[in-house]
Amino acid sequence: MNEDDIQGDNLEEPPVYILDAETTVLIETALNCLITLADAQIDETSKDNLELIADEIADRFGINTYKVVETVHTDSDGTEEVIYSPQGGLGLGDDDEDPEEAE
Repeated sequence: MNEDDIQGDNLEEPPVYILDAETTVLIETALNCLITLADAQIDETSKDNLELIADEIADRFGINTYKVVETVHTDSDGTEEVIYSPQGGLGLGDDDEDPEEAE
């Protein structure tokens, strides 16, 4: 499955549906469940397909999406810390320095 399979032969932009606040929360929750399911896939193609479907649904309902990068840091004592950050950085400037760390 790829983006062409979802879009079909229709070259027009798909409609964007306007939702009330409560329905938006429900759709966002369902999309989060779909992304969690995608992360659980063994096959990378299945994962990519589920993410593509989630992105398309989000687009249709005007819901903002972003990708995150998972980084695992291991301390000298073996303690692991998982950090999730937006793909492409924090958008804080050219060096993406955290303002709290700059003080």
